[in-house]
Amino acid sequence: DIVTWAIRALIQGEMNGLMRNPQLCNNDTILESNSTRLNYDQSVYCVGNYGEIFNRRFGENKRSSMNTINKGSPMIYSTPLGDIFGTNNDFQVMDEMIDGGVLKRVKSRKGDVLRCGVVVSFDDVNITSVDYCHVLAAALFNGDFEAVEFLTFRENDDVAYESLSHGIIDALAGTVVNFEGDVDRGFSYSTPYYYRDKESSVECYAFATRGDDTLFSSFVNAMVIATIHAQEIGATRKTSTRMPLMSLFGNKFLWAMRDAVSYGGNYD
Repeated sequence: DIVTWAIRALIQGEMNGLMRNPQLCNNDTILESNSTRLNYDQSVYCVGNYGEIFNRRFGENKRSSMNTINKGSPMIYSTPLGDIFGTNNDFQVMDEMIDGGVLKRVKSRKGDVLRCGVVVSFDDVNITSVDYCHVLAAALFNGDFEAVEFLTFRENDDVAYESLSHGIIDALAGTVVNFEGDVDRGFSYSTPYYYRDKESSVECYAFATRGDDTLFSSFVNAMVIATIHAQEIGATRKTSTRMPLMSLFGNKFLWAMRDAVSYGGNYD
């Protein structure tokens, strides 16, 4: 996670005009044990921002539009899926890997139900978060989008994250992606599914999951990406079979992306 935030600092540095500056580079060999006290601007001052690094390695004016800073264009983007369908051997390996953690707990729970927490903030995010809980349930339970129990939490309420940590809920929707939750408290965030302008910053709303279960975190993230990818390829509820099959999470979840889109449709 620290690596991820360091890379974000390079991109943010270019956007805000910060550049390599040896005079501000604090070449300190004493490691800071508290990650929240790390100064990520040092990444820029000592090495350079994203643009400087790119140009230094590949030359000036070599960047394609995909590698330039987004300055106001739409922020919902489908991550390229690549090859997500493997061999029969892949199924066996992944089936063995999911024999534990949150995926097993959810699938073996009496009543077959996802426990989804929702942080209540404002209407657009609330509605979208509830929808994504249904999407996740559909992906987990072969299209049964109603196989979900909701627990609601107020904004800035630590009870929400405590409930996630203790397994009272399986995933927490409507969370604002933040450094403390990601690095210091050990949670993982999905790809954001809602962006909101707030004064001089942008808030990113996403699922939060426990960081010690990377498999389930990856599954949740994959289902958010599935809805965005569906829009990109023109798949809808009625044409959800246009979504790819995937072996990433074993044979039991081969149709997960299709099931997710069969309920929720594409992102729009």
